Amino acid sequence: MNAQVWVQALTLGSTIAVLGWALTAGPLRIFSRASREFMGFNTLVLLGALSWLSWPLVSRLPQAYGLALGLLGMLAGVQWLCGGMHKLQSTQGSYVVSPFMLPVLASLMAVVAWLDTSGQSLALASFSACVWMLGVSVQQVFPSLMAQAGRKAARWVLLPFALAATLWLLGMCRSAWMLVQGGGPDGAPSAALSALQDEWQLVVWLISWGLLNGGLVGMLFLKFIEKIRELSTEDELTGALNVRSFMALLNDERERLRRTPQPQSVLTCEIDQLAALNKQLGFPAGDAALRHATHVIGRHLRKTDRLARTLNGELILFLPATPAVGATLVAERTQTVIKTHPLLWNGQSVALSLSMGVSSRDTPAMDCETLLELSRRGVERARREGGARVRVARFDGATQDLSISPPGASPGAPVPSASGQGDRGA
Repeated sequence: MNAQVWVQALTLGSTIAVLGWALTAGPLRIFSRASREFMGFNTLVLLGALSWLSWPLVSRLPQAYGLALGLLGMLAGVQWLCGGMHKLQSTQGSYVVSPFMLPVLASLMAVVAWLDTSGQSLALASFSACVWMLGVSVQQVFPSLMAQAGRKAARWVLLPFALAATLWLLGMCRSAWMLVQGGGPDGAPSAALSALQDEWQLVVWLISWGLLNGGLVGMLFLKFIEKIRELSTEDELTGALNVRSFMALLNDERERLRRTPQPQSVLTCEIDQLAALNKQLGFPAGDAALRHATHVIGRHLRKTDRLARTLNGELILFLPATPAVGATLVAERTQTVIKTHPLLWNGQSVALSLSMGVSSRDTPAMDCETLLELSRRGVERARREGGARVRVARFDGATQDLSISPPGASPGAPVPSASGQGDRGA
């Protein structure tokens, strides 16, 4: 088959890929920032392939420099692809995606084209640079992929990149062998890309281009799945866990109590000014208050603690391996932090405070609903007493009595349990 056919196939394929990634980055808005990088990769491959076609301007260049021009487009495309991988996985870009790298590679290609007109040294240098850039980037994004989807899924997604690198390694070996043999397919020095004699190299570029796009689609698919998982487990407004995920967490922790008995505590928080903000400044102000409180509270939690938001605007904290005394200390510290970090809304400073209820369990006998109900009763008592308070709710399973008291105070007179007539004695 004529070598020009492979160049035309690469040109057509990269053109379709540019349009596809433009659709993803534009109207579909699927990870637009990374998709634009992937569109840039295919655009540079397209420009490199176009330089290998019979254009009047390009044909005036020495054939080795014409080959170098196309290979430089491929190198720029691979570098652009590596940058897109880092952006998609939110990892720190390595030195291979530095803007100074491409001028260095261009100078190297120009020197190689001047020293060797056979074209095989250019192929060897370009394949080597691609393997190096892709290998460094894959090594750096692999931990992020593994944390995102697991080791097995990460390996499958990176498999197309490994296959492309393998093809480039084979291209390196063949180019080195051709140099030893004399530089051309017939043993004589070839005229660089005259009539694109070395079809094998073009096939390598075409297949590796397809593999790279397949790997990018796989990475985007994994990211898309992660986003769906986040939306199904996190609250859209605040980024905290939603109620469903929080209840699943409480049930899992209840089973943990059967194996390793350790006290567990729940804190339920209500912003005292939330209703007034919604009424006076509108619901966007109330939403901003919830986001602000979530951000402030989340910064002062341990890695093992979990924060959730209910549809009623309550914030719930789960504190594993924490007794009621420790949970009240966390609640009081949270109160102080919220007071010292007011909400800024339209240039105004709005002071916030929390009414908080604390409940705890140290045996699996207390179900999750009761644990949450106890903390809500504590919030109700704190609000009735004026807000900006912490109240501890205790449940006596033997007498089926509920008592609510300030932190550090001895429980007061028993009142009906959470499953009975409510907190009448409050």
